[in-house]
Amino acid sequence: MQTGQEATTPAMTDERQVPIQAEALAAQERWKEAAMLLEEYQSTTALSLEILGKLADYRSHARDYDGAIAIYRDLCQQQPDEKNWFYRLGFQYQQKEQWTESIEAYSECLRIAPRSIGAALKLGDAYRKIQQNEKALNTYRQGIQSFQGYSLEYQHRMKPIYAKLCARTARILLEKPSAQPNIINEAIKFLQASVAACPDDADVWYRLGGALLDVNRLDRAFECLQKAQALSPKKEYISHKIAQVLLRQGKLEQAIDVYEKIPPHRKTPYILHGLGQCLMEKGEFLEAAKRFHQAIQKESGKFYHYWDFALALISLEAREQAIEALEKANELFREEHRKEYGKALKKLEEVRSTLPDGKKISFEESSTNIAEIRYGLVSTYKETRGFGFIEDKNGGDSTFFHITKIKMRTPPRVGQKVKYVREMGEKGFQAVNVWLLNQ
Repeated sequence: MQTGQEATTPAMTDERQVPIQAEALAAQERWKEAAMLLEEYQSTTALSLEILGKLADYRSHARDYDGAIAIYRDLCQQQPDEKNWFYRLGFQYQQKEQWTESIEAYSECLRIAPRSIGAALKLGDAYRKIQQNEKALNTYRQGIQSFQGYSLEYQHRMKPIYAKLCARTARILLEKPSAQPNIINEAIKFLQASVAACPDDADVWYRLGGALLDVNRLDRAFECLQKAQALSPKKEYISHKIAQVLLRQGKLEQAIDVYEKIPPHRKTPYILHGLGQCLMEKGEFLEAAKRFHQAIQKESGKFYHYWDFALALISLEAREQAIEALEKANELFREEHRKEYGKALKKLEEVRSTLPDGKKISFEESSTNIAEIRYGLVSTYKETRGFGFIEDKNGGDSTFFHITKIKMRTPPRVGQKVKYVREMGEKGFQAVNVWLLNQ
């Protein structure tokens, strides 16, 4: 007979049953609990390689990338010819922005499986992150060539990845300094191939339309962007490109109308900037300056906002404010490109020597819509899905936030103090920036 406290018998007694319970938790996106269940069982029983792979996957979904890396590295050592382990290891490093390690893992995956277009896409993206564009271009081309050798059935399954490979290749070609007509035409052919692969994807039409706009093929650009808008009518960045085509065509009223129809909560800095450009072309310099000023209030680190703001101020003969804006444009350009902004310096010299002292313009009205810094507490946070809500310290409606709006994407704790900026979205307040105040 047993004496004292009864010994508890685990409900799950072998590895055949534990994964079933863990998978049930994972199906509910309870990744951390699924991982903990396998880890608890691992403390007494050696897990198979297959189940270790599941444990790594659960850790990855729970954003425990270091834990996942440790397991995948072990699996790579135990099965050095299994491409999937290297692919997944590369993904973990990618999430941590450890690009050198990510490149090593994806390269090994491609060595094992040279025709894997998924690995080619990921490896090319990693090269792009460290600005090795020629290596990225060669890797994307390798993926495209591999796709051509697939069976028709497998090509059909892989079309979304192929479309991305084509789009990435085109982007690098179009970014080349002084791209020759043959390179531009090649890039556009890649974008057309991406459209042919995924004709119901608004973004492939958007990318093709944007490239055609860049090379001044305005009528065809407009057609492609209209197709993109028909597929996704609420995407403001598509409306922005359409307005830019109309601006280039000199159809200012139509361009302004497109911008004005974008809901206020979707008027991001680049939308405000584009609207300002249209107003400048129309000769409405004060209204243009207001839009550029609003863009600066929302996104103060971009030199081009200050550059166009300065041009509007020069047209308004606001000498001192124009000088200040030009100096700021040069400062930000220097930080980004590590050289002086020649246009801004030339314009500065011109303003100082030719523009008389003028009026100072108040932009208080244009600043009234800028969201203020607020303070509150994290009331809920769903770690597996990366979102939650903030309760403002002054009461009122709660504010939705996503982890991508937190610096370094550090997961918060429930009850943690935060400061944040919010805007009104379609479904209520949403945070556009969140800072964690205590750890």
